[in-house]
Amino acid sequence: MKIKLLAIVLLLVVGGAAVVVALGGLPRSAAAATTFLTATAAVTDVRDDVAATGSVASSTAWDLAFGADPVVSGSSDSSSSSNGSGDTGTWTVTDVDVKVGDTVTKGQVLATASNPTLAASIVAAKNSWTIAALQEDQAHDAYDNATTDDALRTARTSWLNAKNQLASAHQTLVDLKATAAKRRLVAPAGGVVTAVSIAAGADAPSGAAVTIASAEYEVTADVVESDIASMKLQQPATVRVAAIGETIDGTVTAIAPTAESSSGDNGVVSYAVTVSLSKPPAALRAGMTADITITTASATNVLAVPAAAIRGIQGNYSVLVMTPAGTPEAHAVTVGLMTSSLVEIQSGLNAGDVVVTGTSSSQRTTNNANGGGFAVPGGGGRFNGGGGPTVIETKP
Repeated sequence: MKIKLLAIVLLLVVGGAAVVVALGGLPRSAAAATTFLTATAAVTDVRDDVAATGSVASSTAWDLAFGADPVVSGSSDSSSSSNGSGDTGTWTVTDVDVKVGDTVTKGQVLATASNPTLAASIVAAKNSWTIAALQEDQAHDAYDNATTDDALRTARTSWLNAKNQLASAHQTLVDLKATAAKRRLVAPAGGVVTAVSIAAGADAPSGAAVTIASAEYEVTADVVESDIASMKLQQPATVRVAAIGETIDGTVTAIAPTAESSSGDNGVVSYAVTVSLSKPPAALRAGMTADITITTASATNVLAVPAAAIRGIQGNYSVLVMTPAGTPEAHAVTVGLMTSSLVEIQSGLNAGDVVVTGTSSSQRTTNNANGGGFAVPGGGGRFNGGGGPTVIETKP
């Protein structure tokens, strides 16, 4: 019986304690604390950048053929050039002085060839020109000797026809000589040999004999439509090529006037933007992946704060500045360049002012040895690299 009574008493005690706890009868072990995240206004550079990814390519590539001028690879002139057949005959390669991967300089001779048919055509053209000159002289004499009107008209017609034939024969000779002078393939600019389609002793093919790519490089990347409005020619850019661990300066040299593509299923429209590289390193190669950063606006050596500190709307901006008493106070500010990370402050703040960038809530323990508080790592550092955000606790 005593055991049953003791059990009943214990149950009543436990139940009563539960009711007290449920009704808030016991003191709380933790309470919410509000904190201010802050940063220090400092003098720095503010830049608005657009980022995109593309691939490195030579700015120009040329196809070289015997008997023809260099043409840009992929152009209609390149596809229509012929160096192996036709009235000028066939070119037979005599020497090849380069191989794929060789670096060449402007004016360097890459290969030579001979063309017996062309040489014979030049001899025949010289003879035709001489004959045409003689015929023109005879026609001229006949015109000078004509006495009647009918004879003058006939002689003049013959003389003009002879002059035309002389001019045509002369132009044929000039063209053949010009073609013969192109028996050597000469680099139109410095670059790298990317293709060699000839061998000494063999006939040259109908297409390009040698192809070289310029040593000048560029990167073309797709920029989304929301950023394209801020793009302009000659804007500065930096290009990071991870494969060689290099960052290269560049300049925007082309902006596509029409949309290039829609990226994926989200239908984002983009435009091709080309950045030409200045002083590319020797290790750079066409086809390497490159991350470009294009500076669309900049303000140098100005007072700035994190964008998160700015409150209000255009023409009526303010920031919260921490007072010596540890409370935030609103200050009206005039802003300049605004980016997603930093904002230029033209007036209303001084360097060193501590501004509020946000708030957060935490739990503070009321029974710790230090009398309460929430430990936050990092002190009040600058937004441009020093320390973490300052956390100032406000008890509820």
